[in-house]
Amino acid sequence: MYNNARKRLGVILILILFVIMAFELGCIGKAQTDYNLKYNFHVGDRLVYNCTYITSDTNYTGYITNNTNYTGPIRIEMLVTDFDGKNITSKMTSTKTTNGNTTESSYVTIMDVYGNLIRSDPKDKIIPEVQPELPNLLKYPEKETQEGKPWTIVFKNNINENPLLKDEFEGTGNYTFLGTKTISTKAGKFECIGIKSETNFVSNAKRDYSNTTINYTTVGNISGENWVDLNGGFSVKSNYIMDKTLTMDLSGLANNSGYQDVGIENVSINSPPIETHIINELESIQKG
Repeated sequence: MYNNARKRLGVILILILFVIMAFELGCIGKAQTDYNLKYNFHVGDRLVYNCTYITSDTNYTGYITNNTNYTGPIRIEMLVTDFDGKNITSKMTSTKTTNGNTTESSYVTIMDVYGNLIRSDPKDKIIPEVQPELPNLLKYPEKETQEGKPWTIVFKNNINENPLLKDEFEGTGNYTFLGTKTISTKAGKFECIGIKSETNFVSNAKRDYSNTTINYTTVGNISGENWVDLNGGFSVKSNYIMDKTLTMDLSGLANNSGYQDVGIENVSINSPPIETHIINELESIQKG
């Protein structure tokens, strides 16, 4: 009888050890979900977003420091005009109203189903990594990824406003899946997955004036969350904070004798920090 009790105790201890090892190895417990996000658009799909900016900066006037806050609402409409099974062509139209005046701009993007931007028209106007207000240009990993597992995007690109103005951007974005939850907007309720991101970037710009060149360097950080529809891959709601500072290098004034006379040619000016809160919500969606 004593030996039987010892055998039973031994079996129980072995089972306990097995259960502990199974939990440690992930064999028992909550299984990790694999996510393979793609943009699942069709020709004729129309999505409308309401984007709001709240910017805080500091203006120096003499010896007085003023904090300025302002909000700029923008209506962004996305219309899918072509899809060949791999690449998506969309027309984006942005409408902004300021002090009763309405301005409209539009551009066309071609990207693959993972969000890799192939081409935009006008050219050199879009760098998605530093323009979080633009919906549905977030790059997804091209393989299954689990919650909490990060991925990184390194980028280097130019924005050319005109032949005399050129901005060179480079930086790194780090992204992580947060998990799933239901997000409600005016467009309805959507089962979404959250993507947390943090992007650090540097922009070097050169401005040519008459007999003078001034160099600008912007150092920035963008952090926030984007909640996207699990099935369609489209953005439902995003919330970002962008912090940046600007440095103006006036050494180019050394070529201008008028400025040399006052000894300003070696001056650099640092701007106060600028913080922009960018909120984007899906207002309506019509499937094609």
